[in-house]
Order: sequence, then C-alpha cells, then structure tokens
Amino acid sequence: VAMDGKNQRDLLAMAPDPAARAKVRTLRSFDPAAPPGAEVPDPYYGGAAGFEDVLDLAEQAARGLLSHLRDRS
Repeated sequence: VAMDGKNQRDLLAMAPDPAARAKVRTLRSFDPAAPPGAEVPDPYYGGAAGFEDVLDLAEQAARGLLSHLRDRS
C-alpha cells in the first residue's frame, strides 16, 4: 500500500512478478469517496492543519482498507 504515485512506482519496481504488482495500490484507492488516482499528500507544508487533514484522509482510507481485508477473508 503506497501513499502516493512515487511510492507506488517504487513498489511496482520491486515487485517480483505480475501477481505481486497486481496487489500494489494506493491507500486512498480504498476510500470510496476519494477521486480516482487520489494520493495522501505530504502534510509538511500545510502547517498544523495540513497534518490534521492528512490524518483525516488516511483514517478514512484505512477504514476502507480494513473493510477490503475483511471482505477477502
């Protein structure tokens, strides 16, 4: 699970085979409210509010990831 496109490309480059590459996704792809291709932005330049916003995005996506994992078991 990657936070942004650069992380995703790095993970894809390390994946040993097509099956592993098929499993690489961005965190926000698990958030049904996120637009296609949405990333978790770097909060560094957003001040305290930027960190709060990123936390909210990550928590929402993590709920979707957990739901996805539960559905697969």
